[in-house]
Amino acid sequence: MQKAYMIKAMLVLAIGIVAAITASCANSKLGGATAQSAAAQRDYERLSGTWQLTRAVVNGRPVPANVLRNTILITDRNTFRFPKASGVGTHPAGSFTVNPDTKPKQVDSIAEGGPNAGHLTRGIYEILDANHKRACWGPPGGPRPTEFKSPPGSRRILQYWTKIGPVASH
Repeated sequence: MQKAYMIKAMLVLAIGIVAAITASCANSKLGGATAQSAAAQRDYERLSGTWQLTRAVVNGRPVPANVLRNTILITDRNTFRFPKASGVGTHPAGSFTVNPDTKPKQVDSIAEGGPNAGHLTRGIYEILDANHKRACWGPPGGPRPTEFKSPPGSRRILQYWTKIGPVASH
């Protein structure tokens, strides 16, 4: 039972990660700020890079340290991807758009692969400082969270990330 939960949590985490860190260049049709928004451009630059997941809660349950250590996210403009070395079990990729003009800031993500390919995932994000950010994602196709919490039964993913480098090449 524990192993099945962890596999499911990792899949949900992979989808959430897609949206969580990737907040930028809002020229996609996902519905965020426009590419001309100075605030969106500023957030795009601050969110682009290689990120390490340092803390996460999925549906009220903390993600184990070994999963955190193996979860790396690379965001570049309005795209995101997980390198094959990540511990998420799949190689998800996708695009996102941000709306930094709301409180909390909003992010929408669409995965290109995996079990939720093509589904919109709504989230919120906060840039804590130059090297730290957090995000909270609702379930794919579900409502957007309004606070940075993942209580049991919510199907939300709460993530904390630390920047570990610039955008890495494929």
